[in-house]
Amino acid sequence: MTRYAAPRMRIALLALFCAAAAARADNDASAPGAPFITTVDLPRATAMGGANSAVATGNDALLVNPAGIAAARRYHFEIDGVYDSGFPAQGVMLSVIDSATTSVGSGLLFSRWGSGQPGGRAEGWLLGFSYASAVGQNLFFGGQTKFTHFHSPPDGDLTARWAQDVGILSRRGGFSWAAVLRNLSLEKIPLFPPTATAGLAWGSDTDWHIAFDYKADLSDLHDVKHRAALGAELLLEQSFALRGGASWDPAASLWWISAGLGILTEKGGLQLVWRRRVSGGYDQFFEGGLTIYLE
Repeated sequence: MTRYAAPRMRIALLALFCAAAAARADNDASAPGAPFITTVDLPRATAMGGANSAVATGNDALLVNPAGIAAARRYHFEIDGVYDSGFPAQGVMLSVIDSATTSVGSGLLFSRWGSGQPGGRAEGWLLGFSYASAVGQNLFFGGQTKFTHFHSPPDGDLTARWAQDVGILSRRGGFSWAAVLRNLSLEKIPLFPPTATAGLAWGSDTDWHIAFDYKADLSDLHDVKHRAALGAELLLEQSFALRGGASWDPAASLWWISAGLGILTEKGGLQLVWRRRVSGGYDQFFEGGLTIYLE
């Protein structure tokens, strides 16, 4: 009897998963709030609710503000994964930044992503190269040139486009601010709308941060959609980072909350993140990341 219990349990779990997927067949990656590469950041930023543009100085800067890779001396490799069983969505991000060996910071990001049910699924990959440098005292400027290669719903058409991100970061004492433009392109890119972000933050990388981000979707200038995020993090004994945040999309009437834990060592770090939608329909996902310090 025990010999067949495990296979039967796996079959039962698989049947439940398939039933849940069929019940959510209308989950389209283009729907508001869908977990996709434009709404999911690397673990630190996700854990802070997306309020990270004035805080990011590590690999997370590659997705929120490329200017941040020149604001601190780093040489890190990171691998991150996202899993949402309910939507469903899966993604993996590989990134490396180097601002420790030269005065110009650089970074490379590769992301492979899939989101939505088969009838309206978006999937593909993105490759981005980032660069940043100090342009004044405590002022940094950066950009990311990226190539997107995605099949977009509802027809699954292949879209291959170049796009550009630019960002500014200023850090003075315990206060910092940021301004970022993302997904600038000569042609419209489905699921990658041009956005503008403004961010404020207080605190330091060795103690705590409180951050606020405001993001505007510029794909339709006659109907600009807004999103706000508030996040915080606390570093304990230089070994643990506790993070939390919330974000609000008034146009779609959506709220999210998030929480994360970072475990830091001399050789690297491990990050675990949970995010849940608390209005506009239930959804949650988990994200994890492993960072290796190369310097």
